[in-house]
Amino acid sequence: MNENKPKKIASAAPKFEKQIEEILGKSFDVVIYRFKTTQDEAVIVHIDGMASKDLIDRDIIKPLKRKDFDGDINLTLNVPFESETSFEKVIQAILDGNAIVYYAKAVYVADLKQFDKRSVEMPQGEEVNRGPKEGFTESILTNMSMLRRKLKTTNLIYEKLVLGKQSSTIIAIAYLDNIVNRGVLDKVREKLQKIDTDAILESGYLEQYIEEHPLCIISGIGLTQKPDVVAAKIIEGRVAILCDGTPHTLLIPELFLENVHTAEEFYDRTIKANITRFLKMLALTLNVLLPGVSVAILTYHQEMVPFTFLISFIQATQGTPLTEAAELFFLAIMFELLKEAGLRTPKVIGASITIVGGLILGETAVSAGIVGAPSVIIIAISSVTSLAVTNLSEFNTVYRFLFLMLGSIMGIIGIAVGFIIMLTQLISTESFGIPILASFSKEELKDSVIRFPLKSMKYRPESIAKNNIVRNNFTQDGKGN
Repeated sequence: MNENKPKKIASAAPKFEKQIEEILGKSFDVVIYRFKTTQDEAVIVHIDGMASKDLIDRDIIKPLKRKDFDGDINLTLNVPFESETSFEKVIQAILDGNAIVYYAKAVYVADLKQFDKRSVEMPQGEEVNRGPKEGFTESILTNMSMLRRKLKTTNLIYEKLVLGKQSSTIIAIAYLDNIVNRGVLDKVREKLQKIDTDAILESGYLEQYIEEHPLCIISGIGLTQKPDVVAAKIIEGRVAILCDGTPHTLLIPELFLENVHTAEEFYDRTIKANITRFLKMLALTLNVLLPGVSVAILTYHQEMVPFTFLISFIQATQGTPLTEAAELFFLAIMFELLKEAGLRTPKVIGASITIVGGLILGETAVSAGIVGAPSVIIIAISSVTSLAVTNLSEFNTVYRFLFLMLGSIMGIIGIAVGFIIMLTQLISTESFGIPILASFSKEELKDSVIRFPLKSMKYRPESIAKNNIVRNNFTQDGKGN
């Protein structure tokens, strides 16, 4: 936008038309239409493809061109509108997709936005068998309405910000006024207001601008595309950040163990939910520790391996040129490359590249005598289990290679060193003032490693909700306290 733009709205239609042309006239998609009415000249301005031409013609242009038009805009226009006196806001309204009507030295903004948007679908990566199948879209207004349908309360508050000097991206901070952690909310506001950049094109920009530890493996900021997940989180006192142009919503703060939880666990009965949670915890452990522990034991502590397994391992690795550590490093890197290739290729063939490529790579490498079959099995187990905890992909990758390196250098002692490094980092990391391992108080243990029945979870997480912490007054006789 031209920095030398006029500060006042012109006093005549031709001058207003010239004002708009100076600012937006270089772009061919900006429609500027000046015409005469029975009383005075009028100017219609909108962006082609963002405002509905049919509605503009039917509800604005035709009424203004009628022979019985008496000059009263309020009784003539057939659409909701509001007057605007700031030229800067008029330009911004046009860029937002509104239709602008100039008549008799006044400007009116009509919300006739109509542009293509993706329909509501189940988000990939967060599929559920039981529970809502809807996910956010790229329209922030659609997303806000979906969340509003989940929480029909006057306590649901949206705070609007516009960020990005070139993009003017709409950001919405969502929270429940009677439950939210005020300390977290104030920090979120402060960090967002400090952002001064050209463009915010996705919520990932926001995450990187507001995160407190950019080089830490755990950001402490959650990510979801599901309205029911956002609703459940802000009911616990958290803050959600919605960004126009993306279906991904940020949740602040996020505790470490919540990366293992899924929304479906709260819709299933307790036993099934705990089986799922146990399997995900097991998958996280195997993914991070299995390669490192395996190379440590097979290289330095072979006495810990049962004799039958040791004989099988020796027979399988006879004639291979690489050490066990080198084999695991090679295979781990190749599986990461295959996984990345599967993500970047078209969906139809992406899964085939990952699965078939892995099978071919493993089988060929074993047949050629480059690696042993035990190494392929170990990396295959580690890679498959990573799919069960996709929220921790960065954490899993970094610590899997760290444990593998330390285990190959120092054996079990190296694994212990790596575990201390990992635990120290997790303990010392906070998200907006709340430790990410704050899941072990008496009440929060009911929804951490295991999940108690819903009627037993009387209080919200004490580390997050600082007021109005009672969420469930259920008693055995079915009556509240």
